[in-house]
Amino acid sequence: MEKGLYTERIGGHLVIIGGAEDKYNERRILRKFVQLAGGTDAHILIVPAASDFPEFSADVYTQAFRKFGVNGARVLRATSRREVMEANAEEILDGITGVFMSGGDQMRLASMLGGTRFAQVLEDRVRHTDLVLAGSSAGAAAMSQSMIVRGESTSHPHKNSIRLSPGLGVVQNIVIDQHFTERGRFSRLITADSYNPRNLGIGIDENTAVILNSEGMLEVMGEGTVTIVDGSGVCYNDIAEVGEHEPFAVCGVQVHILRDGLSYNFVERKPIAVTEEFLLPDID
Repeated sequence: MEKGLYTERIGGHLVIIGGAEDKYNERRILRKFVQLAGGTDAHILIVPAASDFPEFSADVYTQAFRKFGVNGARVLRATSRREVMEANAEEILDGITGVFMSGGDQMRLASMLGGTRFAQVLEDRVRHTDLVLAGSSAGAAAMSQSMIVRGESTSHPHKNSIRLSPGLGVVQNIVIDQHFTERGRFSRLITADSYNPRNLGIGIDENTAVILNSEGMLEVMGEGTVTIVDGSGVCYNDIAEVGEHEPFAVCGVQVHILRDGLSYNFVERKPIAVTEEFLLPDID
């Protein structure tokens, strides 16, 4: 497949956080989210549906955003799919400039929101307005069309090391993994990308985020790194041929590890904040 065929439809920005972001001290990532959403004029909706303790999670983020001058952040206080379906999505999202989805369990989040009017309106505004959507941990993983819901931190990739499930589909050609280096998840991201090399695998460390914009740019910020697994150049892949718990072979994968301040073009699939002398020439 040619590069450049992976355009994601984003009207404003996505802030995708690897989890365990600083909520009490400098709050650099949360500060950036608020700035993108309008600063002191931001109107933020907190979606804590993924959390085991949604009221506590909502309060933590409400207090954090208040430190930046955001008053009266709204909360989607739904604890069941029925409540989400009965909610007036247009009214809830009216005037909202930023939506923040908390961590927890991405399967819980997707099963509550997926296919609802709320999810449809949210996706439409992400694609066609400058609304900023942020998600941390489970809230990050659930943005993908295909999300990792379970997976082993194995020493090497094998076919049955992960479980994929439909996500909210905000991004179509990207698979997101969180708590990445801290939980040794490189093997499972390689496996996820091998299932369908069309997808770009993005593994995000804790207290680290990627910011995606409508121009196809991804910027890294935070104290950890971001691992990008690009399977668009895969020339050999036998994952379909091996047994469930057997290792598989895949050739032609590109891996990039980016730190704070570096950028990546997720449409053209190449790092852009690297000096030219360090880039290998194209081979005809």
